[in-house]
Amino acid sequence: MRTLGTLEMCTPKGHTSTWHFVQAPDAYYAFGGCHRPLVKRFETVEELRKLYKTYLSYGYAPRAEQLELALA
Repeated sequence: MRTLGTLEMCTPKGHTSTWHFVQAPDAYYAFGGCHRPLVKRFETVEELRKLYKTYLSYGYAPRAEQLELALA
């Protein structure tokens, strides 16, 4: 499985909603949410991109990459 992107948004109630967009051998998937995990399956990358753009319009933003820090 290959991660294509990750979106996050803080909800009005203060929860963090995170969605992962991935390519698997059999299809493309989006999974995430903030309470009950949801999974959406797509046959083409174009369908997945459409959902990604829709979530951007809802206020989601690409996840900022975290740097690894030494724990010493």
